[in-house]
Amino acid sequence: MKKLSASQILLSVIFCPLFVITHEEVLGGHYGIPKQEHKHTIEPPCAVCPRRGVCVPKIQCPAHILPGAYNPRCHIDKQHIGICCFTGYSHAAEMEIIPEISKEDIKAVHNISKQRLDSWIKRAELLAKSNIEINQESIHHHVATNKEINELGHGGLMNVFAAQELRTRLAITESDLALAFTGNIDGPFCPLPPTCPAVASKYRRIDGNCNNKQQPSWGAAQTGYERILPPDYRDGVWAFRLSITGSPLPSARDVSSTLLVDGSHPSRSHNLLFMQFGQFLAYDVSAGVLFSTANGTALSCCLADGTHLPIEHQHWACEGIDVSPKDTFYGQFNKRCMNFVRTQLAPSADCSVGYAKQMNGATHYIDLSPLYGSSLKKLQELKVAGGRLKSFHDFGRTLPPLTNRKECLIEKHGAACFDSGDNRGNQIISLTVMHTLFLREHNRIARALSLINSEWDDERVFNEARRIVQAEFQNIVYNEWLPLLLGPKIMRLFKMSSPKGYSSGYNPTVNPSTTAEFAAAAMRFGHSTVDGNIMIPQSSDVVETLPISEVMYQPSRMRFKPFLDRILIGMSWQPMQNVDPLISNSLSKYLFHGGHPYGLDLAAINIQRGRDYGLRSYNDYRKLIGLEPLGFTQYSLNVAKRLALVYHSPKDIDLWIGGLLEKPIDGGLVGPTFAQILADQFTRFKRGDRYFFDYGPDVNPGAFKIGQLLEIKKVTFARIICDNSDHIELENQAPDAFLRADLPGNEPVPCDSPQIPAIDLRIFKDI
Repeated sequence: MKKLSASQILLSVIFCPLFVITHEEVLGGHYGIPKQEHKHTIEPPCAVCPRRGVCVPKIQCPAHILPGAYNPRCHIDKQHIGICCFTGYSHAAEMEIIPEISKEDIKAVHNISKQRLDSWIKRAELLAKSNIEINQESIHHHVATNKEINELGHGGLMNVFAAQELRTRLAITESDLALAFTGNIDGPFCPLPPTCPAVASKYRRIDGNCNNKQQPSWGAAQTGYERILPPDYRDGVWAFRLSITGSPLPSARDVSSTLLVDGSHPSRSHNLLFMQFGQFLAYDVSAGVLFSTANGTALSCCLADGTHLPIEHQHWACEGIDVSPKDTFYGQFNKRCMNFVRTQLAPSADCSVGYAKQMNGATHYIDLSPLYGSSLKKLQELKVAGGRLKSFHDFGRTLPPLTNRKECLIEKHGAACFDSGDNRGNQIISLTVMHTLFLREHNRIARALSLINSEWDDERVFNEARRIVQAEFQNIVYNEWLPLLLGPKIMRLFKMSSPKGYSSGYNPTVNPSTTAEFAAAAMRFGHSTVDGNIMIPQSSDVVETLPISEVMYQPSRMRFKPFLDRILIGMSWQPMQNVDPLISNSLSKYLFHGGHPYGLDLAAINIQRGRDYGLRSYNDYRKLIGLEPLGFTQYSLNVAKRLALVYHSPKDIDLWIGGLLEKPIDGGLVGPTFAQILADQFTRFKRGDRYFFDYGPDVNPGAFKIGQLLEIKKVTFARIICDNSDHIELENQAPDAFLRADLPGNEPVPCDSPQIPAIDLRIFKDI
């Protein structure tokens, strides 16, 4: 890294005092090796950043933690202090020189990568033909891939092989790897760029392409997750990280069983609708695609007797989770292996070679891909005449369309298994409820638009309805759900509050793609909020207790006429669980058990997935946001003892675990580390999305007229419920749908109450 010249430093001091934050240690190598403690005097914040720097929260300028980085403090607003950033989201510091690799070296590693890939594929084909009895129940809920995804995944593998070979051949450092060391070169595999029209469409692309003019593949389906910090892989490229001591990290199941216990800590304010909406939203922006066989079927890493497949019979993507013989739950079933398959890799759009990036099968935008899908092929399967979405007409009621996929657990006469744009809509029946509400909302609006604009053809009706429902969804996320998650201080710090009319803030240099930290850790805070039971009111004084493990991939209760209304009423009243290290047994022991005496451990899978994605340790992210790293002794005595039982060092703590152990921030539900990761991501989703619903015509090719936008901004989740429930038993609804209906001031009111305003679709009439 080049240092600033004397004249540059002098110019900077004229505008702002030189300031470097106190660190006990910085992320080393650039990011991996601890450095000696150093301290500097804290100077007053800048009024104006020098050299056209931008004042941002620390998490939005990751290069500030590098040795020698120059990032003086500054005023974000009257209440918040940030840092002056000159490098944006880049991991490289100022003046960083990223080495270029010669064409000759690239050509050589291209051939080696191709040969290695061919060898791996042949070995996988031989393994698929073996007669070894694998554990079928552990792969029951795999979502099949397709030829295109497999080809992209193989391309991602080739680029990883190239990075590994170049590192050996040229003594490339981990620092260079962390900075995407090759720049823009002709890598071993390069995906074809999307073809975008000269004049931007009024409607966003279903696959997410062509949103950004300069970077048309940003945010598209089947592209890689981005990163807040470079990954921590033991080889710098793709291999699972090690403990700071050099030994393997503890088994993810050991961490789960030691630190996360079953218990109930109900929220005083938030209900199950908040939790369930969060899962629906998470699936909108993240769908990790797992490696599979050549024909798209699932992989297993475990034998039928519960032990690991022998190494010589394992697929390269196997990282089965070790289960101890002394495990207090799984030990009684002699289970030693929990299935875990690594995520497909995505090649870089600019053909660069570097560390692995996992593939997101969904678009990275908030665009209701669970409803509409993320590919044109899937969308065409879901559309029907009249501009509507396909549905199942069940004795006068509409439900999501039926599917022939063999994923639901009950196949007897009358049982239902539903289709959607996401293929995860049957995971739990309360998620199926979300799909039902938004499917009905699309069709409700499509019918209204057809009447208002009789000259519109089906395609126009569909696209306009989709545009409106997507806008309603984004409005609910940013103006209703997110403030309840993050609280007012974080919303102000990251400037996410919306004005009444058009908003500003679009930045074509911001990549909107979902980060690995968000997808594999922070957004998974919701798993802590799940209650083990769903309460279904049968009458004013009788409530059915429905264990969630009994409604996973068993959505047939949706066919019972009063059920939709009853579950909506119940979820409105029932508190969700607080964000803490308490996880329901339904998730940590019986996930997808399908009638077996045990299931999977979602907590262990979360921990292992974080390692698959190369997430750094929890303390690295604390440093990034300006907090001191924590040692074991800084936790309560009970937690400290349990942490020390599994981790060799506080520097080994997995991000998801550390985040759950934090106390919530004021006015929010999560601790400071998760809050900053989440806020950073939702800022990216908005600032990097040209089609965001409340951008004006100067930015958004499909901008709403101001009157139309004001109508959309009336819509709350309570309105979605009121317009799309069956009204068999649900006649009243709490105005703040994500807060408990028993909170004073949030008592249910009639659906036609002014407290639940309705959109007037007549404003969408063409004149």
